[in-house]
Amino acid sequence: MSMLCNLYRITPEQATRLKAFPDAVGELFGETTPPPKVSLLSKFFGKSPKEPFQSERKFEPIGESDTFELNQAWHILHFLFSGCDEEGDWPAGFLMSGGDEVGPDLGYGPTRLFSPTLSQAAATFLDTQSLQTLDAAYVTEKIEAAEIYWQAASEPTERQRQVEELWGVVRELRAFFESTAISGNATLISIY
Repeated sequence: MSMLCNLYRITPEQATRLKAFPDAVGELFGETTPPPKVSLLSKFFGKSPKEPFQSERKFEPIGESDTFELNQAWHILHFLFSGCDEEGDWPAGFLMSGGDEVGPDLGYGPTRLFSPTLSQAAATFLDTQSLQTLDAAYVTEKIEAAEIYWQAASEPTERQRQVEELWGVVRELRAFFESTAISGNATLISIY
């Protein structure tokens, strides 16, 4: 079973509304609520529901331009940033800790909501990262010992390729958070 991570940019208004309706977080991710079922007796006697089902959506789904898919790279990046396999110190451990939990557990804990201030802190932290810091943190033996959800390479050429690939993801993640912070928006992090 895969553990994936997505980040979503939302407006402060959406964040406020989400705090009022936390169970509707799935709507932001494009999940829909099924219509109510017609009872067996109603079917037997030919009765239809009194009113046709109308979805009472609280949110429109978040668009692709406001979504960042870390997919399976989230756990190795969390480890390289924080040195931990589980929750870590803020802000280095931002992928697994910090923010307010909202809504139901969608897989590996509830979605976490970062305010615009926390989104700015994550952007500032990511700005301190470099290819060199990532390379120094990428110690295959430590990654394997921590049982990180990642196939770490020990062969030097493949290891370097993985580090450079992860650095590309970090640069994209930094751009996502910088854009979020500049626009004064909030962030949702979902690990599922």
